[in-house]
Order: sequence, then structure tokens, then C-alpha cells
Amino acid sequence: MVLTPEDLSLEPGDWQWGEQSRTLVRLLRAYDLDVRQQGRPPEAGDKGLASEIILALGASGTVGAATTVLLNWLTARSTRRLTLTVGEGADGRTVQVVGEGLSDSSMRAALIAVLGRPETTDDARGDTPAELPPGE
Repeated sequence: MVLTPEDLSLEPGDWQWGEQSRTLVRLLRAYDLDVRQQGRPPEAGDKGLASEIILALGASGTVGAATTVLLNWLTARSTRRLTLTVGEGADGRTVQVVGEGLSDSSMRAALIAVLGRPETTDDARGDTPAELPPGE
């Protein structure tokens, strides 16, 4: 899955944006999720590189861990949003998630929807810690 984090109050090239994006990667790694960050060319009119985060959600419990991290990151600032993408072209699925008023079950449903598979018992178990490590 490709995560494209955004903060509507910051330009992609803003130094604060780079730190927010790196913080999200650190939080995902703190939950032992398989993640890597890469730059992508800026959209027309943007300054600097935007960031894409590649996240693997194949193992048991990874959807629950990703739900916890992404929900906490999104709701920390009302101007944040995420675009979740799996695949390309006609077979691709994209979901855009805005954190304001988002519940745990809604975040989990967005992840399951973009993955294009039914929710499993492992996904619904919710066996991830409720608190994130310090960092933001």
C-alpha cells in the first residue's frame, strides 16, 4: 500500500512537513510494520518533493497496528489527511482519509477497503496497544 500523507497548512517542501512525514515513518516502524519512505516528484505548483510511504500489510495484526498509528497521526492536527493507494490503473484502489472526527472503526474500514479484501478475525481483533511511543 502507498500512503501519501498531507498537511493542508504546509507546503510539501516546508521543513516542518519533512519532520511530520519522518515522524509518521518512525511511528509505523515502532509498531514493527514493514515501511519505507521515498520522495516523489512534486505536483504542478508545489515546491520541493512530496513523500510517499510504502507500507506492507500482509501479516496478522498489521491492519490493527496501522489503524492505531495512522489514526493517532491524523487526529494530532486537523489539517492532516492521507491518501491510501493499492495497485495502478483500472485495478487500482484509492481512499482519501481525513482525520477530523475519524473513529478507529472508520480508519480500519478505510484500510480494509483499499486493500480490497474482507475483514478477517485478525484485522478485527484490535490487539494493538492503545498508546503510541512519544515523538510528537
